Amino acid sequence: MGRRKVRTEGLRDELLATATRLLADGGHPAVTTRAVAAGAGTSLAAVNELFGGKPGLIRAIFTTGFARLTEELQALATTEDPEADVIELALAVRSFAHRHPPLYEVMFSRPFAEFHPDEHDARAAEAIYAIVVGRVAALLGPARAKGTAKDVAIGLFAVVQGLVALEASGLLGSAPESIDRRFHLTLTATLHGLVATASETTAHTRKTR
Repeated sequence: MGRRKVRTEGLRDELLATATRLLADGGHPAVTTRAVAAGAGTSLAAVNELFGGKPGLIRAIFTTGFARLTEELQALATTEDPEADVIELALAVRSFAHRHPPLYEVMFSRPFAEFHPDEHDARAAEAIYAIVVGRVAALLGPARAKGTAKDVAIGLFAVVQGLVALEASGLLGSAPESIDRRFHLTLTATLHGLVATASETTAHTRKTR
């Protein structure tokens, strides 16, 4: 019984690794349950049993992507410059998207018609948002109005997502220098604008107390 469980967990990991590799090499069209089963040297029935079919397999890839990104963001050190720390976080997300484009697409787009994330799946991103909110809170300071750190974090992350998408589609420019300049310019200007608005909200909250 115990050995069967170990083999089952090991096979599940192997299938997931195979699916992730197929995704990285061939994009989302390459990920089929048959291809994953063949790549892992097992049967289609095993994929269905361990993941509940393709939706469950994609859900596992989705969750794995967020776990990997969370691990990378958690490894970033903080400094005495909270603004630089927030920008570093945003650039780390961009770097992850560069290194794992198909995986990033699964995480933040919907390339698989079979998989529709629900509220439970959305929890995979909670750790990432907590890290972003934490760094934004340090930038805004302890006197910030309630909710402003989350507001800024979500707004900033939305802009980073948009910039990453524009860059991936080639619409942010063709020369690396121009792309980097526009990315940093927009990122910094957005952060400054959001922080300024949050500060105004804090000041207004104090006046109305």
